[in-house]
Amino acid sequence: MVKRILLLEDDAALGQGIQLALQLADAQITLCSSLLQARQLLSGAAFDLLILDVNLPDGSGLELLREQKALRPEIPAILL
Repeated sequence: MVKRILLLEDDAALGQGIQLALQLADAQITLCSSLLQARQLLSGAAFDLLILDVNLPDGSGLELLREQKALRPEIPAILL
């Protein structure tokens, strides 16, 4: 089964590095760079893991985590 990971990181080089480090045969990593983009992606798809940058130009990954935990309390998350 393919694991879907949402990676929210506004630093392009860091995001690509993390994405490269996480490349697994059974993982699909979706990289986004803003809260707006992450919210749009989360409204249309289910993810198995959230990796969220805390400090973003348009807010905080903590805001997004609170929103998602209210909807899906079981979803695991990692904060950067």
